[in-house]
Amino acid sequence: MTNFIENGKIVFYPNIDLEATGKNIKALRENAGLSVKKLAELVGFEAVQGIYRWQKGKTLPAIETLFLLSNIFHKKIDEIVLLQKNA
Repeated sequence: MTNFIENGKIVFYPNIDLEATGKNIKALRENAGLSVKKLAELVGFEAVQGIYRWQKGKTLPAIETLFLLSNIFHKKIDEIVLLQKNA
């Protein structure tokens, strides 16, 4: 795990990798045996477009939804949302 603060100073700003996070959400959904429609239902969406936007790396789930996904997939949030690799 990356340490973002050292000696009271921010030393690294995390940058979320939208594409990798989207692919990860898709893989977690598939590994859980959930269809896009079923996942949409579980998180309270009336339509599936939001799930597809996550999977394509266009948007991120809201923090409240990340807590739901964490419970659905039995993963910590930082195992769902992936950070860009340091170059």
